[in-house]
Amino acid sequence: MGYQPTLDGVRAVSVIAVILYHAGFTWLHGGFFGVEVFFVVSGFLITSLLIEERDGSGRVSLWHFWQRRWRRLLPALFTMLIAIGVWAVFWGSAEQHTQLRRDYPWGIFYLANWGQIFSKVAYFSGTPTLFRHLWSLAVEEQWYLLWPVVFIVLFTRKSRGAKRESDRVRGAALAFVSLGLMAATATAYVAKWPRQWPFFLSLNPSQWGMRSVDYTNYLYLSTFTRATGLLLGAATAFLWRPWRVRKKAHANAARTLNTVAFVAVGVLFAAFAVGKVADESTYLWLLPSVTIASAALIAVLVHPVAGAARTVFGARPLVEIGKRSYGLYLWTWPISRIVGAYLGSASKFLLAMVIAIPINEVCYRFVETPIRRGALGRWWRQRQRHNWNLVTACASLSVVAIAASLSVYFAHSDAVFDAAKDRTGNTAVFDPTVITNTTVAIPDSTPLATVPESSVAPPVTTVAPPITAATLPRRVVILGDSTAHSLAVNKPAGIGDTFKITDGAQAGCSVYSDGKAVSSRNGYSRSFGGCSGWQEHWANKAQKGNAEVALIVLGAWDVFDVEVGGTTIVFGTPDADARFMNGLLSGIAALASVGVHSALLEIPCMRPIDVEGAGFPAVPERGDDARVAHLNDLLRQVAATTPGTATFIDGPQEYCTDEELATNVRYRWDGVHPLSSGSKLTFETIANALLSIPIG
Repeated sequence: MGYQPTLDGVRAVSVIAVILYHAGFTWLHGGFFGVEVFFVVSGFLITSLLIEERDGSGRVSLWHFWQRRWRRLLPALFTMLIAIGVWAVFWGSAEQHTQLRRDYPWGIFYLANWGQIFSKVAYFSGTPTLFRHLWSLAVEEQWYLLWPVVFIVLFTRKSRGAKRESDRVRGAALAFVSLGLMAATATAYVAKWPRQWPFFLSLNPSQWGMRSVDYTNYLYLSTFTRATGLLLGAATAFLWRPWRVRKKAHANAARTLNTVAFVAVGVLFAAFAVGKVADESTYLWLLPSVTIASAALIAVLVHPVAGAARTVFGARPLVEIGKRSYGLYLWTWPISRIVGAYLGSASKFLLAMVIAIPINEVCYRFVETPIRRGALGRWWRQRQRHNWNLVTACASLSVVAIAASLSVYFAHSDAVFDAAKDRTGNTAVFDPTVITNTTVAIPDSTPLATVPESSVAPPVTTVAPPITAATLPRRVVILGDSTAHSLAVNKPAGIGDTFKITDGAQAGCSVYSDGKAVSSRNGYSRSFGGCSGWQEHWANKAQKGNAEVALIVLGAWDVFDVEVGGTTIVFGTPDADARFMNGLLSGIAALASVGVHSALLEIPCMRPIDVEGAGFPAVPERGDDARVAHLNDLLRQVAATTPGTATFIDGPQEYCTDEELATNVRYRWDGVHPLSSGSKLTFETIANALLSIPIG
């Protein structure tokens, strides 16, 4: 086959698509499909090299294959890991320190995809990490490790028929396996599987066993589901070797090949434009379409008579970018993340490219290329004894110094970073004087009970449950989304005498088990697929905390339009209202089944702002007071229909009436999630109402 510059042209198009996707531009939010194109190219090239080595020498040298891969991949990767790690030590945030502490081992050992699968934060949500992009390199390296072994075992044996015919059978079998995996992945997505997966990637056997996984995260990142492109590329290598054909090409061959290339490019660019990483369509048909189109395009570009297509993809600028595609992929993402060029800003994107491209060029010229061409081997053979001793000593000291300093530094980082935790040093102390005592009239013959005065009248029922006075501290479990967690984790000092609080929040979850919230800002979305079983979670947390009352804190994920099964449910419509109310009612019923009363906290007016580490941008829906007011009306309706098991509680009005306080970052660090001062304000406002809830 020889060197095919057109394949570097394909790599260039792929890496450009990925870089633009990483930049957050909405007009190319399907650019992540460029990774799949890379996979198909890798499967084709590696298998072609193995076939040619087998046909030329009759065997395949596993050691030489791996040595070539290591020289190609490891120098640039380790250079990037060290450089970004050193940057993070001096200028990274506390969250980035925690992320790097977690990501370094997975990245170094090419297991980043599995590290993200078993992470609690999905690939496409949360605050993106500096090494999030290493998952695709891990998939490829795992392929490079296993595929040549499979090739030697299965495809170097002598066959009964002609070798050419035998390879066609092998290629057809691989294509069938690839298509089967595509179908299996689509089926798994529809079935919302898997929810758990065996975990053995730990030196501690006590940590082995089944672990919960997000099925979308698994299907996007796992080696098994993403092997489809690699396998189809390998199948193409067995089936298609036009450079070996000696007979004259058909008169219309060039036209046919160029037409196939044109259609394949059209499919790829359409996928780049419309694809969304968490959409159902991605797994059902878009990803398979991209894989097949990539294989077709590669087949055309390696054919000697495909003149027009080869001219376009063999253009010098594309080829030069393709040669540097590996380094560009390595460097552009962490640098874009550092300068904030991942939210669709053109100016920040240009800044990131101005920094990343020269760095990559230096790495390409002085690290990647020399080592790939055997510079280390030549130096080893030509070294003199005294030079060797000096260089070895210096290199060893450098490696030890870097490794030790990074290890010590990141070892002091939190094992799990909690973005909600107040790190401002605010002193917030609960004021018990806000509690006033009075008697509450019970609407039947039950004797009056002395309980603190309520800012919300107790629900009147035709048959009242037995009433007891609130015993301090009242046991409260806080349930809901990340705002609920912020309220619990930043509770003011001194509140323990009044309330014993258990944190039962689920970040990113509300009262849904399917669908996804969709924002009008740049198409940002949040899938609720990982929130399945939230009702049981609520009941379990309430029981573990021996709670009397569950404080339900919602709203941050309920102000959006929702996509369910390809259909958009618009906020404020009867369908949207019914979805929210029915979900909430099922949660209240789950709590009532374990004897816990639900307190529905009024949703405050939100003033979202873009803050580093927020994990989600400032979206306009959260700042829409009309949407918030509508949700509060629904909460009141739910409380009115379940007076014996749920109560609506008025929250702080200052967030709607006092703009200065509402936008004060010492109260809510991103305009949504409360810090200690905000938590103090809320608890002091609702204390009487919580204590007044009658418990049967």
